Amino acid sequence: MMSTGIIAVASATISSTLCHGFSTQPSKPVSMWQILNTNPSTTAFQTIFAPGSRGEYMDGYSKAAMMERCHDDYKWSFLEKKDSVPQQVEEERVEMMSHLYENRQLFKYVCMVAFAEHYLMEDDDWNTSKAYETFMRQQEMQPPDESIFGGVVWDTWQQDDKLPTLYKEKGIDYVRMHCNFGDGNIIGGAAQLLTPSNNPLFGKLARAAKECQVNKMVPLILMQVPWREEDSDDYFNQAMKSLADELRFAGVECKQVILETRPPIGISAQQEEGLSTIARQELGFQTGQNMFKSINTAFQGTTIAGFCVAGGSTKGEFPTAMQDDTQNAVRQGMRSFARDEWGYDLCFWEMGAKLMLQPKVGRLWGHNEQAGQDAARELFCVNARDMADEIREGL
Repeated sequence: MMSTGIIAVASATISSTLCHGFSTQPSKPVSMWQILNTNPSTTAFQTIFAPGSRGEYMDGYSKAAMMERCHDDYKWSFLEKKDSVPQQVEEERVEMMSHLYENRQLFKYVCMVAFAEHYLMEDDDWNTSKAYETFMRQQEMQPPDESIFGGVVWDTWQQDDKLPTLYKEKGIDYVRMHCNFGDGNIIGGAAQLLTPSNNPLFGKLARAAKECQVNKMVPLILMQVPWREEDSDDYFNQAMKSLADELRFAGVECKQVILETRPPIGISAQQEEGLSTIARQELGFQTGQNMFKSINTAFQGTTIAGFCVAGGSTKGEFPTAMQDDTQNAVRQGMRSFARDEWGYDLCFWEMGAKLMLQPKVGRLWGHNEQAGQDAARELFCVNARDMADEIREGL
């Protein structure tokens, strides 16, 4: 068990000074599974999230989504050439991410990185897994009070009964499973989620989570149910209850499970944007508290490893993404009740393109040679630091 002294050191190391380089004392990384399996939830959460201010960078883009980001957001000049091909874009994206991860300071704020499966693959023509390999080198160099953990998005969990052997070969710590139940018309009302037989996805999720744990990997389950409708609370409550029931039935150790959902705030993105800052914070905080109460009831007081609040999409004609202050207020509401009931913060931050890998990061990389590449790495780290500061400071 990690001592409270080490945990205190981990918390104290978070600062705003940026630097680069590796530790000179490599040690064998401790897996997320080991930490959660051998420690009470209170200690495990602090050990992983140090304590509650570090978070996850989600780089689970499909190849198609990655190409769209590179074309639409990064505006890389070589993409304007008629002879540019997808492999050039993939290679450049991998080079960029490898450079961004080669920053010791980044991992004072980021403890988890989730990779799309194609980033783990090896290719005869070029090193498609270079960014992941850079991350793994950093993992080996981390001091024990700042361990970092690599994850993967398991896209085929609904079709496959067994985890791909690649995950174990690559030393994966945690496995993301994303499950979209659809909108209210598809589901047929919140009551349809209460009976798992009406929605076999709950049982499939539970069996997939058990498969992860059998292989000593931590399952991270992202569930998407209606969240901006008036009855979104009902959808959230029913989904949590059915998932918890199926996890127990499958023999899953819930204290070694991480969950993620969008919060049931019950109003449209346009209505939310029109609220005052104070009104958004009040809405988010109350929503977060209600979410924790629902989770606590569904899991019958059994703790889970962590929870992250998904923020919605920034893409499309009508983006659904939450306002940043609303999203942080949801986190703070969950954390306030979790501290009282479970003794730890529970909720951590997770971010992808919206705030961490902003278009500006890609544009700095693509247009200013080495100086721009280093500036992109600095901005990526600053964005992570800002997320850590925000969740630690509260409202």
